[in-house]
Amino acid sequence: MNGTPERAARLFTTEELAELPVPLPDRIRKRIEAGDIQEALQLTRRMSESRVDLHDFFADSCTVLWSWTGKTLGEGAVEDLFRYVFEHSARRQLYTIGILFRLYQRFAVSLLAESGWRAHSCFGSGEHPARFSVTEDAEKFSFHMKPCASGARLWLRGLYEPGRGGTLSEEAHWWTWNRTGFPTYCMHCPFLNEVLPYETMGYLLWPVDELQSPDDVCTWHLYKDPNAIPHRYYARLGLTKRLMMPVKAKRQKDRYFTDEELRDLSRPVTDRIIEALQDGNLKEAKKLCAMVKDEFLFLHDLYMNMLLATLTFIAEHGGEDALGEALRVQYETCVANRLLPRIKQMTPKERAGFLAVNIFGTDACNGTGFPPRASFTVRETEQSVIFTLDPCGSGGRLLRGGAYRPMSFLKKQRERLEDRIVVTASKLFPLPDAFLELAFSLTGGYVCQRKPYGQGRTRHQHTWSFGREDMPYYCCQCGTLQEHLDNDILTISPPRHGKDPCVWILSKDIRS
Repeated sequence: MNGTPERAARLFTTEELAELPVPLPDRIRKRIEAGDIQEALQLTRRMSESRVDLHDFFADSCTVLWSWTGKTLGEGAVEDLFRYVFEHSARRQLYTIGILFRLYQRFAVSLLAESGWRAHSCFGSGEHPARFSVTEDAEKFSFHMKPCASGARLWLRGLYEPGRGGTLSEEAHWWTWNRTGFPTYCMHCPFLNEVLPYETMGYLLWPVDELQSPDDVCTWHLYKDPNAIPHRYYARLGLTKRLMMPVKAKRQKDRYFTDEELRDLSRPVTDRIIEALQDGNLKEAKKLCAMVKDEFLFLHDLYMNMLLATLTFIAEHGGEDALGEALRVQYETCVANRLLPRIKQMTPKERAGFLAVNIFGTDACNGTGFPPRASFTVRETEQSVIFTLDPCGSGGRLLRGGAYRPMSFLKKQRERLEDRIVVTASKLFPLPDAFLELAFSLTGGYVCQRKPYGQGRTRHQHTWSFGREDMPYYCCQCGTLQEHLDNDILTISPPRHGKDPCVWILSKDIRS
């Protein structure tokens, strides 16, 4: 009033600002303990929509950057790309302890359901909501995705249409399962699930019955005995099936899950929380809130590691000008054409809330993971809402976790010793599933928290690197965002040193 600009209006109360960084599962639990069940239900419904935007940004970015690499460096470069990417995101994180999947089969299936497919499915939200089911027979466990939460949804959402950033293979390769017209994103499955485990462990970890069309069912299998994996999965890759030494599973059973347990494995946890609240089973609702806190952690960090390794590969093989071009295409496809139009329709308060919950909160994985854990605070001035990420859930954790330093001899030896201790203890002692689940939760997945090493920083100043040399490549994604946005709308101050926070200053001006 009386000439006072609209941006001077207060958007949040002090209590609202303090609550914005609090993870939604914790906020729901507090409402339950206070007896405010209706508010708990409302927050649970909000949580069901909170993950899909960041998840889809990750999946879209992988598709666009991998497709750009194939188009620019040649389709034959894809094999080198994926071998490099999974050297930094899967070999030390998954394959070195692969024996645990055979020793503790019930835990392995529960982990894949939670950290893989429930995490991917984003509580069944988003365009073409993901669904999956789990079955068990005498030989194997199978995960049936209809649609697959990443590959099929990318196809259904139009990422492979002209101008949308995704490409289909022009030639047949073993990593396209000898098909042409194979989606670039889905190429990672022959590497991650089959060939790289075969080269490391001697057998296929999760053989896939792949999509033939976007409306098809994609099925992953986990065989109880790898010797039972059919020859056809090896033959399509040009591999020879090896006879593996028998390993007796701990607490071996003919059947590990009841039908009800298998159904619960695939149900969105938000649906189960709502059901518990409506039934008055508050103890179960609080238990589920605790369980869901680290559900996204493993998948989030896999995506984070893959993206960083992809950016480094592009710079090493095409130069920093090529990296800048790839980042521009990623921005235009995954941000400008998808997220920004929605954000521009929001009020200033909605924008700030969206950043806090759907971006920074989801990126922080509810504060889980091996240190450094992500955290952030929010404050409001007359002109702005300021987010202090200390550290950011992806770029900041990578920086503080040593992803840009070479892997030292001592670190290599330490990791080998850690693996030996874990594997030896698992073989000697029949550890309860509850203990394994607790250990996974407390350590953030232990080995899945291992960061890449020797990743790239800019050698020169670029507009997309905040005008700085020595900028971590992962953070250049935000540098590209800053480059294309008016500083009057958003100003990003990235960390200069490993322990510095990243600060985002969002304008409250409703005209922005």
